[in-house]
Amino acid sequence: MLAVGYTLSDDDAQALVEPLSDLLHDTKGADDVRRSLEEATRTEFRMERLNEVLGATGTVDEWRAGEALAEHHLSSDHHCFFPWPSGRDLRNPGTSGGGVDLIGFDTSEPEAALALAEVKTSRQRMWPPALMSSRHGLEEQLLGLRNNDNRKTWAVRYIAMHAVDKDWHGVFQQAMVRYLDNPHDVRLFGTLVHVTEPNELDLKTRAKNLSKGCPGLTKIRLAAMYISDQGLQMLAGGQVRWETTQ
Repeated sequence: MLAVGYTLSDDDAQALVEPLSDLLHDTKGADDVRRSLEEATRTEFRMERLNEVLGATGTVDEWRAGEALAEHHLSSDHHCFFPWPSGRDLRNPGTSGGGVDLIGFDTSEPEAALALAEVKTSRQRMWPPALMSSRHGLEEQLLGLRNNDNRKTWAVRYIAMHAVDKDWHGVFQQAMVRYLDNPHDVRLFGTLVHVTEPNELDLKTRAKNLSKGCPGLTKIRLAAMYISDQGLQMLAGGQVRWETTQ
């Protein structure tokens, strides 16, 4: 059980603008679609229409900006791989898809393990903010996943259905062997993106509660990422739709 805090300066945020833009707007997915329709979009008019469909949505919800930051952190610093962007399953980019926030794999070991991550973003000047300890807050969500609730089963089904015939099926297969042998053999990540000053109280009690009774094969890591209003705006291209109050 690990709990770590990070502070991101506005300069740090500026350096992350490009990689987070790719995550927020699923640049790779859009490029794949353009390539698949190359024969059908030989006129400028058709390409313009396609770009309207695939283009960025403009305003980014607070939770999506925080989720993209958490995904980048887990991918670049903790060898995680989230192959199917959750945004592709949203019928409306202004709504949350529900379920586990990030579903993928931890590839830090010779054999990959399932990685399930929950992310909360808040501007509330409380430590911890309400969404950490509320009924459907981060702690309760991670406890449920740790204890094999239905959300964990749905998350495994979700990634399984998306893995068929994909180039990452081998990684999926490794993780599934571990999961099928023991459903507790997973990696759980909880990330708080807190738009305020750092404080150890955000994670201290959560870490203690989650470590009690934790199965030996389940590894949990908590992180708090502190960033300014301006920094999160930078990451989202200057157009964050705030949902929590200061």
